[in-house]
Amino acid sequence: MNISWHGLSCFEINSKTPADEVTLITDPYDNETGLKLPRTLAADLVAVSHNTKDANNSEAIQGKPFVVSKPGEYEVKGVFVYSIHVPLEEKGLADHRIFRFEVEGVHLAHLGALNRALTNNELEELGTIDVLMIPVGGGRVLSPKLASQVIEQIEPRIVMPMVHAVEGLKETLNSVDDFCKALGVCHRESTNKFKLTKRDLPEEDMLVMILERA
Repeated sequence: MNISWHGLSCFEINSKTPADEVTLITDPYDNETGLKLPRTLAADLVAVSHNTKDANNSEAIQGKPFVVSKPGEYEVKGVFVYSIHVPLEEKGLADHRIFRFEVEGVHLAHLGALNRALTNNELEELGTIDVLMIPVGGGRVLSPKLASQVIEQIEPRIVMPMVHAVEGLKETLNSVDDFCKALGVCHRESTNKFKLTKRDLPEEDMLVMILERA
């Protein structure tokens, strides 16, 4: 699979399954955030973690995708989505969701706008995770320090920071460097598109994969 990041909590995952080629997009945002979502984005599947302008612009995605915006289990062309209700106290986030995606034998988690540690029940629902997409910028989402604690809870093999400071964003957030400092040991690499197969997953040291905005 190939993974790209478009800013905030918006990822694009392109995969080949036995059924077909599949594109999954998470949390497409409105341009009012200060970032411009690429106009040509098309998908088979869109996952929306919360109903605010930084994540719910599914109408901007071409291709008539299947939209996951409620808890439950879903399957589209061989990609499995487990949408887990993880309520937050902030206004508009009572129906917040996190996701586990199963793509090409790899288990990916997307934590949406999470701003607290996960409960034991939530961790059990999430299950074993290979790749973790986690907000790290502070403010309305996890701070760098709290993000590092959630990573300890989940113990993924690859971490992809999201919802952090980038040029043009109206929201004030901590940088990905602030997150790495909080994490301590930060074995990191950077790329604008990450190609991943199950056999590429690190066996020992956790990898922090920092995606440049596509």
